[in-house]
Order: sequence, then structure tokens, then C-alpha cells
Amino acid sequence: MVPIQYILTTELTDLHLGNFLLRVPEFDNLSPDELYERHGKPYEVPTHRLDGRPSTPHAPLHVVYPMKQNMPSNEITDPEILISDYGTSFAVSKTTSPRLHTPALYSPPEDFFNDSIIGTAADVWTLGVVLYDAMGERPLFETFAWDPDDIIGEMVNTLGYEQMPERWWNSWKCRSEFFNEDGSWVSDFRRIGTPAFRRLHQRMWDMGRGETPESCQWDVAGGELKALEDMLRSMMTFEPAQRPTTRQLPASEYIVKWALPAWQEQMQRKH
Repeated sequence: MVPIQYILTTELTDLHLGNFLLRVPEFDNLSPDELYERHGKPYEVPTHRLDGRPSTPHAPLHVVYPMKQNMPSNEITDPEILISDYGTSFAVSKTTSPRLHTPALYSPPEDFFNDSIIGTAADVWTLGVVLYDAMGERPLFETFAWDPDDIIGEMVNTLGYEQMPERWWNSWKCRSEFFNEDGSWVSDFRRIGTPAFRRLHQRMWDMGRGETPESCQWDVAGGELKALEDMLRSMMTFEPAQRPTTRQLPASEYIVKWALPAWQEQMQRKH
């Protein structure tokens, strides 16, 4: 695992995996032939106009798909995580009614409910979703066509309706399409796909890292998986004011007992 170093900021940013770029130092030392041998040659696709007419002289003749390098994190000795595209960022203290441009699957619930109080806690929620996405190698919220109501339904499915602030639960216009008043799924669910309850605890086991304590890659007996779940759950608390700050997160049990020691061990292997 490659820990993410937190940047203390008073600005909301645009955190999601599409905006992160991992720089691997030895990558710069590869010759073109070595690069192509490892990852294949660039894949070129010719361009054409949809109306069938000839392309204008300044239009590119082809486009090239980006190359993706897959490498186990424990084989990377000195990675550098960059944010390649901020999207939109602004100072919270100077923007009273910020408009987020974060992709819907990563957006905090206060953005869906048009809560006027949007602060840096929004980044904490998004970072929690990103961490699950990166470490679990699959999205936390899986929906059809990123429909906002489907995403809210997935949030409730994952974290529990009892955790959602009453002001949001009561104002959710499409709630009755998903849940009964007690938070159970409606019996005649009419949306695409049949939902099944999968709380965060179950989704942690669905990360693809082992279905039993013996086969799981996390230190289950030592409490690593629980500490990770507790940290993610705190970051994705519905009520923004109850989420930890970026100053508090590095002191969490998971960071202190597992993430930082793993990082230090990796740095020692480098030297």
C-alpha cells in the first residue's frame, strides 16, 4: 500500500482517482524500446468526422490511448503521488456558497442535498471514498449511470439510514422509491437492478483480499481491518461537523499502527 500524505489546506479541491498521477522514478530511465517491451507500443486510432466529410487540415490524423502501468505497490520503492488536475479549488473562507465539481460518486451528501454549509469536511468524505476505491480496487458506490438518487441510496445502503441527518432523510423526494420508513428496502423496487444490503463492514470483506480471516491480506487478528473500517467510517460520517479534520486523521489508529510503519519499512528497503 502507498500511503497518501495529507496536505493541510483551507481550500476545497477535486479529489478522485482520475486526478491522481503516480510518478515512478525508474520509469524516467527507460528507453523507448524498454518502455514498449514492458507495456506495449502506443495504440493509435484514426480520427474521422461524424458527418463523413473530410477532416480540416488542423485536425489530428489519429489519437493515442494512454498507457497504463500496473505494478504491485510493494514493488514500488520511491513513488510520488501527484494531483494532475485540480478541477476546481477555492478558499472556503472567501466562498460562502461553494459549488462543487467533484464527480458524483465521490461527492459528499451535503452537496446532493444542497446544504449551504459546505466546508473542508467535504474533502474528508471524498478522500475516504477515494481510499476505499484505491485500496479495494473497486468503487465504493456502484450505481447505474451515476443517478444522484441511486448514489444516495448506495450511501444509505453502505452507512445505514439511521446515520443520515433527519433534515436530509425527510427532504429526499425519491426516498420512497428505495426505502420504507424503517430504512428497509421497499418490496416492489422498480429501479434497474435488485438491491441488496451491503453495509460498509461487508464491503470491506468484498475488497477482493480474502473472504476469511485466514486468507485476508489484512491483519484481521491484530485489528488492522477494523481500524481501517473505523477510519473510513469516520471520514464518511453523514454529518459534516462530525468528520475528523485533516489534522486529526494522521493520528488515527490505522495510520499510526499500520500505514506509517508500512511506509517506513518500504523506505528502509529502498536504502
